[in-house]
Amino acid sequence: MHLVLSLETWYFMALILFAGYLKNAEVSVDAFSICMNILGWTIMVSFGMNVAVSVRVSNELGAIHPRTARFSLVVAVITSIFIGLLLALVLIISRDKYPALFTNDTEVAELVKDLTPLLALCVVINNVQPVLSGVAIGAGWQAAV
Repeated sequence: MHLVLSLETWYFMALILFAGYLKNAEVSVDAFSICMNILGWTIMVSFGMNVAVSVRVSNELGAIHPRTARFSLVVAVITSIFIGLLLALVLIISRDKYPALFTNDTEVAELVKDLTPLLALCVVINNVQPVLSGVAIGAGWQAAV
């Protein structure tokens, strides 16, 4: 698990480094940092669900209730998708306003506004992944995560 977390951290660091090589590096890195900050905030809910579904699935499988464990998986995934879609909708609706919370630079704010649809998609996808990792951990597949 430590390798996966390390790779994910290195991946984001590499993206920031590559953003520095773009035409307008300062604006690109600023906008990317704002988007990653928002992504980090939105993923905290799914990290909490990661722990909850991990415990729930492991308890149900330990009690030899695989159907209940599967039901817990379905409920957790549907809930995380719904939360991700809700957060994505909030981002898309407020894309003209929320960049001002982070920057006064109009060029950076405009780039963040342009990146918002991609950020919204990442929010939905990244809300589901930790929940599925929690299921894998609860099922005893820690090495796979």
